[in-house]
Amino acid sequence: MSSSSLTKEKIIIALEKLGHFMVNPTDDFNQIMHAARNSNGWFTIEEVEKSLTSLSKMLNKHDLEQWFRNIKLSENPKKVGLILAGNIPLVGFHDVLCVLATGNIAVIKLSSSDDKLLPALLKMLISFEPTLANHIEYAERLKDFDAIIATGSNNTSRYFDYYFSKVPNIIRKNRNSVAVLNGKETISEIENLGHDVFDYFGLGCRNVSKIYVPKGYDLKNLFEPLEKYQPIINHFKYNNNYDYNKSIYLVNAVKH
Repeated sequence: MSSSSLTKEKIIIALEKLGHFMVNPTDDFNQIMHAARNSNGWFTIEEVEKSLTSLSKMLNKHDLEQWFRNIKLSENPKKVGLILAGNIPLVGFHDVLCVLATGNIAVIKLSSSDDKLLPALLKMLISFEPTLANHIEYAERLKDFDAIIATGSNNTSRYFDYYFSKVPNIIRKNRNSVAVLNGKETISEIENLGHDVFDYFGLGCRNVSKIYVPKGYDLKNLFEPLEKYQPIINHFKYNNNYDYNKSIYLVNAVKH
C-alpha cells in the first residue's frame, strides 16, 4: 500500500479539525462518553473531558506544523501493532497519532477498559481525511505486523519481550512518578502538584504517587493546599481503593 495520496498537509488539517471537535463534541460523541463512563467507572465525564481538552491543545496548527517538519512520511507504509493501555481515558491516542503522522498503518489492539472513545475519535478523524481509513485497522489478535508498541504491566512486559523480540519494538512497563519538595514551594505550586497527584484519580504513569519532603518539613504546608481536592474521596471506586489500602496499613501496623 502506498501513502502517496496521504500528505503532511492533509494529516495536519485533519488533526487540527479533530482538535476542535474534541472541545466541541457532537451529541453522538457525548453519548459515547456516557457509554464509556458506564463501562468503566474511572472514566467520569469530567476526566474524559479533561483528557480531550489536553489533547486538543496539542492539536493546533502551529505545533503540528513544527512537529511535522522533522517527520518524513513512509513511502512504503509498515504495519505497526499497538497494544494500548486503558488506565486513563484515551491514553493510547498519542501512539496512534505517531504511527499515522509517519504515514504508517496503525493496527490497534484496544484495551477492554477503553474501547469506545478512541474508535469514535478515529472515525471522526477519517471523516475529516478519508485516506486515513487505509492507515487504521483494529485487531483482537495481532499478526502480520512489522513493529510493535506495547504497553502493559511489569508482568505482561515479560511476555511482550518474548513474543515480539523478533521485530522492532517499544515495550512499556509499570511507571511511577515522584515529586521532590525543597520546602520553599508556594501555595499555588502545591495546588498545582495536586493536579499531578489527583488528576485521573492518580491512575496515570505520570501521576505523582510518592512525595519526598525535607527532614522536619511541616506537613500542613502540603495538606492544607491539597484540601481543595478532598471531594475526590466521594467517588465510589476511589473511596473503595482508599479504604482497602488504609486497612492494609492498619492490619500490618504500618505508620501512615
